[in-house]
Amino acid sequence: MFPDSEAGSRGGTGRRAAGCIASALIVILVLIPAVATAQAPTVIVSNYTVTPAVLMPGDEGTITVVLSSTAPVAQGAPFEIRVDSGTGGMNTSTGTQENAYIENVLVNGEGVEVLTGSFQDIGEIGPGQSFPLTFQIRAPGKEGVYFPEVWVRVRDAAGVRYPIPVNVNSAYALAKKPALRVERTVPASVDPGTPFNVTLTLINDGQASASDISVDINTTSNAITPKTSENYYIPELGAGEESVLDLTFETDTGAPLGLTPVLVTIDYRGADLAAFRQAATIGVPIVGRAEMGVASIRTEPSRVTAGNPVDLTIRIENTGTADAKSVRATVNGLPLPGTKEAFLGTIEPGNDGPAVFSLQADREGEFPYTLTVQYTDDYGPHTTRQDLNLTVGESNTVPTIAIAAVVLIIAAVAAVFWYRRRKEG
Repeated sequence: MFPDSEAGSRGGTGRRAAGCIASALIVILVLIPAVATAQAPTVIVSNYTVTPAVLMPGDEGTITVVLSSTAPVAQGAPFEIRVDSGTGGMNTSTGTQENAYIENVLVNGEGVEVLTGSFQDIGEIGPGQSFPLTFQIRAPGKEGVYFPEVWVRVRDAAGVRYPIPVNVNSAYALAKKPALRVERTVPASVDPGTPFNVTLTLINDGQASASDISVDINTTSNAITPKTSENYYIPELGAGEESVLDLTFETDTGAPLGLTPVLVTIDYRGADLAAFRQAATIGVPIVGRAEMGVASIRTEPSRVTAGNPVDLTIRIENTGTADAKSVRATVNGLPLPGTKEAFLGTIEPGNDGPAVFSLQADREGEFPYTLTVQYTDDYGPHTTRQDLNLTVGESNTVPTIAIAAVVLIIAAVAAVFWYRRRKEG
């Protein structure tokens, strides 16, 4: 009896151990994809608006949802996003491993007819970014509250399903909520080293007031620094109201060219004190400008005299902040024959290049002339002119006479020496 009991106990213990191991394996297998999924960035529906707020049976309206990235914002990670308002498509020019790629977004009607708004291959959304999508709907013929779902599919990450309440002439009114929208006014281009202004307009498109609004400005690059405050507080913004914020930034002379993002984070509360957060991006286009000037002028030979050839070398430097492309230099008004045009190609900021003109100094005198430099940069073609002067001295005949005299003297001495030798002989 005791052996059987002991065997049974050992068997039970073994089964329990096996069960624990199996459970642990199951947990591990479950956690592995969960961890992988948690690491992959995805998106959330950070806000929505139904217009009109109450639909009559059979009426048409719109649902606008705001998708926001869940990836944390990394300092100094530039990105660019552009949303096509016509199609809802989004294009990105710089992608990082923190971006989430949205494959498709659609609305499952759940009784509400979806007329337009199935988006495919939208593209990437980066950390701290958000953008809206609008769907056109038609209310069903029966009154009530319906909950169509927004389905978002994200590549290699967890998808999103979010119900949107739609009130079709229902006596049970839905809780009204605020919906903040951000409009930006940004310069078309900003030169490195120059300050610029940005106007932010916060508009409440919702049906309720937003209160306790805080706006945080976060520059992602050390090349851009705010001159005004980085934090703003708005006590309340009623439905349909707006608030304007005037921002001023400074740029470094070494600011990298391209679109530099400035992140805007908005926190606020609704009428029921529910907390909301949304993010917006200000894309600042940093565009450099080339500046051409004369670094040095040299002639070979250093002293130019009439009747001799001369190489005129003018070094042209770029003191600007962008490449000068297709640089071409010409001398105008110089009455000396020779080459009067030089092509230098591209000159980078802080560098120079030689423009060499081979001339024949066929006359003496002071000759003023104009150096014309043509080039292009990101702003288009440019032309600069600078007045210069070339001095050609008179022809120096003294060395020739001296050489002739020496030759004559040597010839005379040789003749006298020859004559004496002959006489002695």
